[in-house]
Amino acid sequence: MAEANLMLSVVIKALNEEANIERTLRSVLSATQGLHAEVILADSLSTDRTCDIAAQFPIRIVQLARAADRSCGVGAQLGYQHALGRYILVMDGDMELERDFVIAAIQRLDE
Repeated sequence: MAEANLMLSVVIKALNEEANIERTLRSVLSATQGLHAEVILADSLSTDRTCDIAAQFPIRIVQLARAADRSCGVGAQLGYQHALGRYILVMDGDMELERDFVIAAIQRLDE
C-alpha cells in the first residue's frame, strides 16, 4: 500500500518467528481492520519459514541486506524507513495486538 496519508503503520520486527508470526499477523490485521493502516514485517534475514508464512498475508515484507547488520534496534529502524503512516506502532514477531488498544492509542495521539 503506497499511500501518503495512512493513519497507522504497524512494524513487526522479526528474526526466526516461524512459530509465532501467523498468530501475530492475524491479531494485527484483525485489530487494524477498517482503519487506514499498513502492516510491515521488518525481517532480520530469518533462516526459518517466517517470511514464507508472512507472504500469505496482505502485508509488506522488508529485509536486511546483510545478516552482519543485525542488532537490537535494526528491525524498528528498517520498518521506520519503509513506513508511510502518520503514527508508527512497533511490535515484536511474537506479540498480539488488541483492537481496543489501537483505537485508544490513535485517539490519545490525536488529542
